[in-house]
Amino acid sequence: MNRLHRRLLRCRDERGYTLVEMMIATALLSLVTASAFGVVNVMSNQAMSTTDRFTAQGEGQTIADRITKDLRTAVAPTSVDAAFASAGANDVVFYASLTDLSTAGKGPTRIHAYTSLVPGTSVYVFHEDATPPDSTSTPGNSTYTGASVNRLDGQYIDTSLPIFTYYDSDGNAITPLPITGVTPLRSIDAVGIRLRIRVHPHSPTVVISTRVHIRNVDYNPNN
Repeated sequence: MNRLHRRLLRCRDERGYTLVEMMIATALLSLVTASAFGVVNVMSNQAMSTTDRFTAQGEGQTIADRITKDLRTAVAPTSVDAAFASAGANDVVFYASLTDLSTAGKGPTRIHAYTSLVPGTSVYVFHEDATPPDSTSTPGNSTYTGASVNRLDGQYIDTSLPIFTYYDSDGNAITPLPITGVTPLRSIDAVGIRLRIRVHPHSPTVVISTRVHIRNVDYNPNN
């Protein structure tokens, strides 16, 4: 009996694993591999999402800091003009007191802040172009015929909602946009900025909001 039992065991060992056993082992291995891959994939997506969020935060803060700083110095270039030449949802032109205004050729700088679509992509970028006053300008009578110089580029702008909102001295939003005409443009007392930055279509959207009071809105360059 013992000899027969040993022979049966030896025959079983020589047979190896059955097909059913192999299928079960393969299925278990597939489950373990899938679980491990899922964990790695989730961790990778979380790391990418965090990186995109920090990138968007940096881009948005750089844009907000620059445009906020320049808007605070907005001033009328002449006694008959407004501090703003045009005011739209994603496009604004204004005059910033970035240099000494007391000497000839040193009037306010014309700033054009706007967004544009990168050709062949769905990515919008933010620009801030600066045009210095003509060298023949005199205090309170600046003209701008020269070429503009790019001061700032920012990427990943979401333009699905307006970037700029304009308020009068009572805190009411001025509508409709764009604002045209000297009198309506003169009524701008503050500018709301709402930047929505998204690095990729499926990345988290970072929103940076601020409101800038135009301190020099009542400034008269002839005084």
